[in-house]
Amino acid sequence: MLTHCGDFADRVRRLLARHPRCMAKLREEISAIVGLGLIARQPTRDDLKRMPYLNLVLKEVLRLYPSVPVNSRAAVRTTTIPTGGGPDGQSPILIRKGEAVGYCVYAMHRRKDIYGDDALEFRPERWESAALKDVGYGYLPFNGGPRVCLGQDFALLEAGYTVTRIVQRFSSITVPDDEDVKKTGMEKQTLTLVVACGEGCRLRLG
Repeated sequence: MLTHCGDFADRVRRLLARHPRCMAKLREEISAIVGLGLIARQPTRDDLKRMPYLNLVLKEVLRLYPSVPVNSRAAVRTTTIPTGGGPDGQSPILIRKGEAVGYCVYAMHRRKDIYGDDALEFRPERWESAALKDVGYGYLPFNGGPRVCLGQDFALLEAGYTVTRIVQRFSSITVPDDEDVKKTGMEKQTLTLVVACGEGCRLRLG
């Protein structure tokens, strides 16, 4: 059976289908906690919290494909950004009250100085590293501070539940033989308020 992808949970399945090792590791975790196939039971919120690799997968998908890839904020008072200005990018930048500051979460999440030389690759295990323990505002899939997304917990719960049920139901989730598989980030993408795959996405569920 072929399915077309678009939202957060679908982006998870899309990347997992292209990374069989990650899919196998997640399937093993799901099997151990809630089972697969006919003996599977529906996961509870507590079950999903007991799936550390699922959490790593969700974090990595949101790193590469943040739901809101670009955003801006207006200064409530005149201030300075400590670096980013001047020829070398190391000088302060004056921000006057009322001026907007735009930022690109999509680009920041792919910075090699933050995420390593393999920043463009899908590797959930990177989040086990102590190097990202204090990544702070270097990771902003739901923004942060007083304007953090109120739907963050629900979005993660919904995506985690959906992906778990799909993995339970289907013994294989693969890319169709005739699909032109592009490297992560090289596929066409559509940007509106959110980012989505501009070419669509087909998966074979068996």
